[in-house]
Amino acid sequence: MGFKSLQIARGQWGTLRDLYASDRTNLTGFDLIEYFMNYKPSSNAEAIEIYSTDKDWTTHGSYILVHCLDSKAYIYLNTVKGLLEDLKSLLCSLNLKVFHLICGYEERLKPLVENYWLQLGQDLSELEHQPAIVYHLPSAKVPRWTPRLDVSNKVGCLSSKYADLVDKNWTYRSVDSIRFIRGIMENNVAAGVFDNNGEPLAWCLRSPNGSLSNLHVLSSHRRKGLGSLAVGFMAYKIKSTGSEVLTTVVPENRNSQKMFEKLGFKPINKLFWAVVPSPF
Repeated sequence: MGFKSLQIARGQWGTLRDLYASDRTNLTGFDLIEYFMNYKPSSNAEAIEIYSTDKDWTTHGSYILVHCLDSKAYIYLNTVKGLLEDLKSLLCSLNLKVFHLICGYEERLKPLVENYWLQLGQDLSELEHQPAIVYHLPSAKVPRWTPRLDVSNKVGCLSSKYADLVDKNWTYRSVDSIRFIRGIMENNVAAGVFDNNGEPLAWCLRSPNGSLSNLHVLSSHRRKGLGSLAVGFMAYKIKSTGSEVLTTVVPENRNSQKMFEKLGFKPINKLFWAVVPSPF
């Protein structure tokens, strides 16, 4: 008999979220689940579902969240104290027919992703666990937000009306990434540094897992500290919600690492992403 997953009803997502409340630096824990609890899909074609291994999920917290958006899906998975073998079976029970990404999994979950890859008939040598370093800014180091009088650029919240601009400058832009960008801007805080005409010169978003993302400064305004201004504003806004301030940086991006370290961020973990091609 094949493995049968259990779908967790939306009304119970809060119970699952609270199982991860003891560690708010966990990027596939409390803040991720809460984000999707409050997320407002843009159309009936967009779907968010959470599955677990069995009816005892309220004890072990094993889950897989599937966010289907246009022609792709985003997969998140974790467990508090469940059996990894069961979580592997849950992952392998997915029957996705679209291109998808497995997002932000820990080192201990890499074998599960590899087993899933093999089940799809893929060559294991072609699987790339794309790494990112998780940086944390301790709450005590988040300064009170007090814009200096000598700052000529205004810092504030960035509206989703600038989603096209953010998407255009995103390193991982794709033909349909604009929907993802607009979604996180409409459902999470975003910061902008604006010129005197109210046009953004720099910005920073907050991804579904709660980490800072999409930090960008227009090339004509770099080396002026605008990125640090955006990060400082975001840190203040995130701390005010009771969340931890986190970001992820790819290992080869030493400039970003140095900037975050200068601001007081410390590396605490490493996570991985995997891109899974469509089976058709």
